[in-house]
Amino acid sequence: MANRYGEESAAYSVRVLGEFPQADEDTYIPLYLIEDATKRDIDQSPNAATVWGVDCARYGRDRSALAKRKGNALLENIKTWRDKSTMELAGIILNEYEATPILDRPQEILVDVIGVGAGVTDRLIELDLPARGINVSESASLSDKYMRLRDELWGKAREWFEAKECVLPDDAALVHELAAPRFAFTSSGKIKIESKDELRKRGIKSPDLADSFCLTFASTAISAAHGSRFAWKQTLEVDTSYIV
Repeated sequence: MANRYGEESAAYSVRVLGEFPQADEDTYIPLYLIEDATKRDIDQSPNAATVWGVDCARYGRDRSALAKRKGNALLENIKTWRDKSTMELAGIILNEYEATPILDRPQEILVDVIGVGAGVTDRLIELDLPARGINVSESASLSDKYMRLRDELWGKAREWFEAKECVLPDDAALVHELAAPRFAFTSSGKIKIESKDELRKRGIKSPDLADSFCLTFASTAISAAHGSRFAWKQTLEVDTSYIV
């Protein structure tokens, strides 16, 4: 725990020392909120659309990650792959989509387009999947209190946990990644979440799982800024005219 979170962290205080701090002062999503979500037994939102988030990586230390969320529930442990080319990753997402029952398929697949994600998005759209590219480095869309869209998506994730009506698989790696980033305020008063490079400098690996989860909150922000033919708050209506 000391190596992973640091001896001054809430995780070390709670799990090792048995103390009761709720969060580090500069931790953005408090650990107790995340862990509480892994212990709940609540009904899933019946009419919410399913949304997938894809954080793309090609070769190297980072992983490509796929998160599947339906309303108040992360449906399963986040899947990851290493050392996949752009076309391989697009094929993997296509296989996941086709293996999903029609009524459970995502209304949107939200892909981080920075780097190799642009090619993955283009290929998924070419395959007629409901993919949408998300540039997390652009300005925040719904609130002027965040510096970038990535910071805003982490803010949406925090609000999701704060509502205390959500459920998360008990995945230690995901819990760690969600609780790891710190935040700070810029000189203009905007919230900035610790970047992947800043986390690496502290000896913490890239939060690929957490970033893919946060991408599932991008529909509202991107639709507000750019418009969309998809509305994730509506129940997914499936064309069943071809069924005999």
